[in-house]
Amino acid sequence: MRKLSNTLSVLLFLMISTILFSTVDGNCFWYGDPGDPIIPYYEPSDDVVRPLHDYIHNNVYPRLTYAFLTFDNRGTDRGLTVYDKSKAYDGYTLLGSLAPVDENGLPWELDNSVGRPYSAILIDMEGNIVNKWQVAGFPAKMLPGGYVMGGVGTGVPGHLEDRALVQQDWCGNEVWRYEASVDPDKEIEDEDGNIIKFDGGLRMHHDFQREGNPVGYYAPGMHANTDGGKTLILIHDDPDEDTSHISNFPLEDDAIREVDWEGNVIWEWHPYEHFDECGFSDIAKEAIMTIQSGAGIIGATFPENDWQHINAVSYLGPNRWYRNGDERFHPDNIIWDGRTSNMTAIVARYDDPEGRWQSGDIVWKIGPDFVPGTKEHRLGQIIGQHMAHMIPQGLPGEGNILMFDNGGLAGWGSYFPGLPPMYPTVFRDYSRVIEFNPVTMEMEWEYVLKTPNEDGRKFFSWFISGAQRLKNGNTMITEGSTGRVFEVTQKGEIVWEYISPFGSINEQTGLSGPGMVYRAYRVPKGWVPQNAKCEKQK
Repeated sequence: MRKLSNTLSVLLFLMISTILFSTVDGNCFWYGDPGDPIIPYYEPSDDVVRPLHDYIHNNVYPRLTYAFLTFDNRGTDRGLTVYDKSKAYDGYTLLGSLAPVDENGLPWELDNSVGRPYSAILIDMEGNIVNKWQVAGFPAKMLPGGYVMGGVGTGVPGHLEDRALVQQDWCGNEVWRYEASVDPDKEIEDEDGNIIKFDGGLRMHHDFQREGNPVGYYAPGMHANTDGGKTLILIHDDPDEDTSHISNFPLEDDAIREVDWEGNVIWEWHPYEHFDECGFSDIAKEAIMTIQSGAGIIGATFPENDWQHINAVSYLGPNRWYRNGDERFHPDNIIWDGRTSNMTAIVARYDDPEGRWQSGDIVWKIGPDFVPGTKEHRLGQIIGQHMAHMIPQGLPGEGNILMFDNGGLAGWGSYFPGLPPMYPTVFRDYSRVIEFNPVTMEMEWEYVLKTPNEDGRKFFSWFISGAQRLKNGNTMITEGSTGRVFEVTQKGEIVWEYISPFGSINEQTGLSGPGMVYRAYRVPKGWVPQNAKCEKQK
């Protein structure tokens, strides 16, 4: 290709600048949005590449970041704001609250033995608090009989993780615990050069599942075990092996671990060992190699590269694809999604009978790229997604993939073909909840609101969040960053809405802020004990 002329370079620069700041319609893809013009590959000269790259990185990206971080579309109402009894699915709602204070702005009572406020909060359909537990809401999940699971204690500070995963009964008494350390022998230097023990306990984060139910929410005939069975846990892991072929920085990697009721490790999977199966382009690999993104920092000498940031892990469970002979969708296989990479994948638990893969191989994926020519292009660009899972058997849409496509900022690669490696590379200022066929990649259902409605709200949470399919066909959505939890019909009608009043307090200013909710789950009324009398264990 010939080099661009100076005149064309200026015109291209102006055109791109216009696109970057034109977000009135909420459509701010760099590429990959079906129906939008596709910017072709070009081979610009250095006098175009560096100024364009620097302009985007130094001016556009910080403005987008600031806008996303400060965006709050909740309005002034708090608590229950919508309830159509004739259309909403009756039950209780468990909020995984990330707020340290109650609805009156007062700190939750804190039990130092667990190091957690009451972050798992159960409300009824009217928004009244029914019960609360001192476990992390990152996430918290309810089991039949009024049991709740969540994290307790602090792992490595600043890494959004917990020292142990526990199960508590209705009264908050602990009935099960797992906290085997991931890195029991690791040592690091603090900022003064002293050797300290790297012991964050389990380092559990973002997701877990108890055997009996594949996804952690109600599905007919699939109740999670409460007194036995396996537990699937997502944990942080800093590999001891040499990972310099992946990144110049130490990796903040993840591990997916399955343990039995006694805490014995049955199975474990590490993403970094499957780097070559992820399908990163050469420019994306260069970005992962040279750029540090997203992880916490221990002291001043231990920067890590959070190259995947997996936030969801679940079993596939019984499904129509496997019944029809597609071995990729074995019920025991594991689906996960990476927020940083824009990638969702399924991992095999067993060797393929026909020798096409071995246990641990990635057998299905979408992303990390959604560019023209890829099978996933028809879905549109997915960015920073959360809670990707297969809708369980017995629910409307069973077998389809449901996820909260956050938008915001994510992705490894370059801003445009021909520009230097960078993270993030794709941006969008609204969220979507999408349901699609994992075989054909056809979109089956979508909830989206690109522009503000008459109340000045739009649908957008660029981090945390999730979606649950309900028995009546409605979808329960957690717009996490605003603390908004709502139920929509297949036609998009909001029939129940609750906006968390559990605010957070900025210690420097004393000002209150949004009461973020990591995830919320609607549970059947039959799961809640009636007239229970509680006695706390001593």
